[in-house]
Amino acid sequence: MLPSPPAAAVDRIDALRGDEVRRYLNDPAVRRGVYDGVAVAVVLAVLVVWTTVLFPAGPNESDADPEYVRQILAVYATLAVLLVAIGAHGRSAAATAMGGVKAGGAAGLVIATLTLATFLVVDNVFFDVVSQQHDKVVTFAASGWSSMRAWVNVQLLRGVPFALPLAAVFGAALGYLGGQLRAVMRPRRQRPV
Repeated sequence: MLPSPPAAAVDRIDALRGDEVRRYLNDPAVRRGVYDGVAVAVVLAVLVVWTTVLFPAGPNESDADPEYVRQILAVYATLAVLLVAIGAHGRSAAATAMGGVKAGGAAGLVIATLTLATFLVVDNVFFDVVSQQHDKVVTFAASGWSSMRAWVNVQLLRGVPFALPLAAVFGAALGYLGGQLRAVMRPRRQRPV
């Protein structure tokens, strides 16, 4: 068994972590991205509850049905446009070329994290509704698992290591695009000579 570090060292490490968090949140572009990401994630949470709990799909309807594919693509396209707008917003908040990247990356990470958390809560709190979804019934039957609740949670959590970094990267890329569009549409004013 390894000896535990002295309490002063642990306190210093915790203080450094707090300093890092404060440093990132003091960056106006990151802060703007976090705020905008939370706003988007709240709207997505309402949509998830609306479509999963209040007005669920029928027992024979699949996410692969054409009308659902169109809806899913529309949500992704809307998210892409919002991340571009968040990048433009972050660029204006930071007034630097990296502002859009930081804002978009932060927003993408926040949106993905909160959306995954929303699904985790909805899938467990409203399990009786979720367990009737056609796609989940079919894939669970083929999975070999004995507990559908455990299977649903494991499937969701398996995606976390991929979804969060990808969301941050795509958010940063779209934020960069938004930041560049902002710079082109609002060039810096030249100082009078």
